[in-house]
Parts: sequence; structure tokens; C-alpha cells
Amino acid sequence: MTSPYRVGLVAMSGVRVQDAELMALGLTLPGFVERSEVIASLPSLSLLTLAALTPSDVELSYHESADVQDNPGALNGCDLVAITTMTAQAFEAYRLADQLREAGITVVMGGLHATAVPDECARHADAVVIGEGEPVWASVLDDARRGKLAHRYRAQGYFDLADAPMPRFDLLDPPRYNRLTVQTARGCPHKCEFCASSITLTPGYSTKPVEKVIAEVRAIKGVWDRPFIEFADDNSFAKRGEAKDLLRALRHERVKWFTECDVSIASDPELIDLMRDAGCRQVLIGLESPVEDGMGGIERNSDWKLRQVSRYERSVREIQSMLGHTTPAMALKYQTATRERDAERARNMSLRWQDAREAASPPTQ
Repeated sequence: MTSPYRVGLVAMSGVRVQDAELMALGLTLPGFVERSEVIASLPSLSLLTLAALTPSDVELSYHESADVQDNPGALNGCDLVAITTMTAQAFEAYRLADQLREAGITVVMGGLHATAVPDECARHADAVVIGEGEPVWASVLDDARRGKLAHRYRAQGYFDLADAPMPRFDLLDPPRYNRLTVQTARGCPHKCEFCASSITLTPGYSTKPVEKVIAEVRAIKGVWDRPFIEFADDNSFAKRGEAKDLLRALRHERVKWFTECDVSIASDPELIDLMRDAGCRQVLIGLESPVEDGMGGIERNSDWKLRQVSRYERSVREIQSMLGHTTPAMALKYQTATRERDAERARNMSLRWQDAREAASPPTQ
């Protein structure tokens, strides 16, 4: 009897900081510690999605990086291991990939980091997936099983979220996570020069059909009685009409959730009301600087970010007054002459928002 083809999926989870100055200036800002703890406890939605696209005759296992570090033999017997990593965890991913290849296991790397530096990843992997993984995953597996694995895979065109499969939430042990993830949109209508998120995978902004999002929420409820959900979007609700349809449907699911979006939601009280009624418990909004200096050109389409700076503090307070728990996140673009001043302004502004957030947050239920 032929042994099944075995595939291990490894997520390099957690937060790493390589820059001592960043540690000193940024990681003590209110909200960062709690957010880093959350990120460290998120499963890889991309790997769960690829698992759903894997043929049924393939034997699958899902692993967090800590599992492999604590039990180096966990991947023994795998024919292929797929690793996804962010840049902060790349060195650990490379070490693991090298160890696996030395043991004769085929390694495929993909994700945002691999898309950004495929040549570097290729030094540690048998194959690198560039861009979205869904369109090429079947070819990767088929080629690997035939011993014909290519060195690079890149999707032609872009993946339609209407074709997204149900992620394999059943591979997870829910109690070890503090929230599970659902993607409602991919990409972003803005094009910020520093962004290393899904706009590196797809140039547009697409949304998943409401019925698919609700089906995924219900699947999570099937494995976790009272889940907290994180919408794994870079900019939720950019398409207002579709966003409001989703929120109206989500209201009946009685779940609590987190998401990320831009500060423009402050101008749409109806949207914020729907978010609150649909179970929103926290919003993260990206703000690049407390001052206009150096903001010109950050957003390459229309300088949208620069035009928002003067309204940042007022907008966040308005959102907090209607929604409650809002976490503004600053990715400061420093100018040499003003970096300490701007860092101090960011810290003071963050502390004021923290006070307002605590005052506005609803009681824990």
C-alpha cells in the first residue's frame, strides 16, 4: 500500500524586534504591548486557506513555530513543508528551512516576506511562491509529488475572493488562541510607500461576498463556542455599501471582533453605529505621524494621508466617542532634525487617546 503524501504547514508566529532604537522609542506606546500579544496568538489564515485547497489524499498537519521549536521531530515524516513568515521572523524561518532540507524534506516558502525578497528565500527553500498562493498551490503540490518542483511560482492574474474556500479551522486547537481570523477584503485603495501588506500581493482592492464571510464566522462558532474574531484585512470597510451589508448580516451572529481600517470612518456615523451593533470591540487605525512634516508623498495615489493629518486627533476622538475601544497606530517617518520631537508628540498624543479610549470603552461582557 502506498504511503500518503504528507505536508506540514508551519506558521512563524509572534513579534520580533531587531532595532534597539525602535524598542526604546516605540514599543512602550500604549496599546503596542497588548497588540503584540494578540499577534503572537493568531493562527495563519493563509496556511489554513491553502489547507482547504489541498487534495483529500494528502495528509496535512498544521504547526506554529513554537510547536516545532519545542518538538523538533514534529515534522519528521513530512514529504513537504510549507513555511510562511513575516520579515521579523525570517531568520528563524531560514534556520528551520535549512534544518528540514538537511533532513531531506522539501521546503516551500511563501507569503509577504517571500514575495518581497524571493532571491533571499530561494537560498533556503526548494521553491518560492511569489504573490498570492491560492492560484498556484495545486501546481506546487502536483509538481512536488511528481518530483518536478519548479524553483519559482507566481500567479497569473489575481485571486477572486468569491472563489475563496472555507479555511480549515478544524486543524486548529482553538483554546490556544485568543482570537481566530476571517478575511473580508484583500488589498487597499491607498498606495502607501512603506506598506508591506497585501498590496504587495494584489494591486487592487477586493471584497469577499457577504455570505462567504458569514459562513466562515459560523464555522468558527462551530469549533469555538464564544469566539473573538479578527478580520484579517488591511483596510476593512473601504467599500462602504458592501461594508454596511456585511455589518447588517454580522449583527445577527452575536460575535465580538477586531479590525483595521483607515481614519475616514470618522466621517460616516452610520457605519460606526453598524460596527458597534455588529459586535466591534476594537479598531486599529494606522496614522503615520503627529505632524505634517515629511508626510508628503507617503500615499502615492493622491497624497490622501497628508490631507488627513490635521484631523487625526479630532477624528480618533469622534470614533472613540461613538465606538469605544480604538487603537491608533503610528508608523513614524522621522526627519533627522525632528525625530525626538515627533516621537514625543506621538507618545503624548497616544497617551491622550489612551485616556479617552479607557473612558469610552464599554464594560467587558
